[in-house]
Amino acid sequence: MSNNGVIVKLEEISKHYDLGEVVVKALRKSNLQMKEGEVALLMGPSGAGKTTLLSVMGLLLRPTTGKIHFADNTYDSKTRQKILTDTRRKSIGFIFQAFNLVKSLTVIQNVEIMYKIGKLEKTGYKEKCKEILEMLKMGHRLDHLPKNLSGGERQRVAIARALINDPDLIMADEPTGNLDSENGRNIGEYFKQIAKERGTTILIATHDDRLKFCADRIIRMEDGNILNHDH
Repeated sequence: MSNNGVIVKLEEISKHYDLGEVVVKALRKSNLQMKEGEVALLMGPSGAGKTTLLSVMGLLLRPTTGKIHFADNTYDSKTRQKILTDTRRKSIGFIFQAFNLVKSLTVIQNVEIMYKIGKLEKTGYKEKCKEILEMLKMGHRLDHLPKNLSGGERQRVAIARALINDPDLIMADEPTGNLDSENGRNIGEYFKQIAKERGTTILIATHDDRLKFCADRIIRMEDGNILNHDH
């Protein structure tokens, strides 16, 4: 936790992709900060830079220029990959539109696998996985395979997996893109609950206006620029 409750801050962040003769400027000197327990929607047309912003803030990608201040550390274009990976595994959760569940594993195994990947403390992890799944109303589906779940249920498993390392920050990329309105609304309710009860900061890149009810503010992007912040 850092200044005034700010958990993450992007300072003059640019991200350029060199595609041979063309350089794509996916982010242009963007500044953004988020507080502990805040839920924000990142909105804008396709190609605006939303996924790139999530990837840089979530330490999946290094910025071309600028700094990321997260918790009490600073990361930039020169930060070693191992440091980014270790920080990500301990402190950041990711949720994707495609769920990204392992098809051959049961619900509970899909959540438990994060302990192996993250090299997290092993004691009591089975009970913890079960508790989080029960909170997300998936306690009756622990031994089911993903193919036997609805889209909404799969997304709840993906949320459980993102929560298992008690992250300070969750990055969600179109988390309701494959869901009907009822399931989309339920996912929004879970985000609100997680932020309030756990103090988790959540940034959601989305085209889904129906998620506005769960957000503290809306951040709009276009052409790699952050345009405004609507509270």
